[in-house]
This record gives sequence, C-alpha cells and structure tokens, in this order.
Amino acid sequence: MTVEYHKIIDRPIVTEESQILRENGNHYVFRVSATANKRQIRDAIEDMYRKEAIKVVSVNTMNYRGKSRRQIGTRRTGRRAHWKKAIITLRPGDQIELI
Repeated sequence: MTVEYHKIIDRPIVTEESQILRENGNHYVFRVSATANKRQIRDAIEDMYRKEAIKVVSVNTMNYRGKSRRQIGTRRTGRRAHWKKAIITLRPGDQIELI
C-alpha cells in the first residue's frame, strides 16, 4: 500500500529551532495535514524517502490555531487556517536532505 504523502506532508519547516533539533537530536520538523494522525505521518515520511531507507522512530504532533487577521480599511476580520506541526525522530545514522 502506498501512501499519498503529498496530501499528508505539506512542507518542511526550516527555522533556527528546527535546525538545532536536526543537528542535536536527529529530529525533523514538517507542516502536515490537520487531519493526519501519527501513523499516517510516519508512513508518508517513510514512503517519501524510501530510496534512503529512512526509518521513523517516533512522531510528535502539535495543533496550532489560525491567527485572527483584519482586512485593511474595513472592520471585517478573518482567520488563517488551523494547521498541524509534526516533529519526526529518525533512527541514529539516518538523514534527510531537505534543501
């Protein structure tokens, strides 16, 4: 069974914090679908990087609420979309080339 990982994994998150996690603990940070569970995320990552034989040890997820935004010149307010962040831990020796 192949997972349609492009529907689950949105993009990698590259920040100073994620860079430190990657260097120190072999953790990688991704923005994922808000409806995806940990098992789907794990399968999508392993399927996406199957040429490198990546093995996911653990997946930690966090849900973020979308921020409220106001349109300039009006009193109307809107909201950005809710999203989910996943921190993927790989087994020692495995590595993902993000850029």
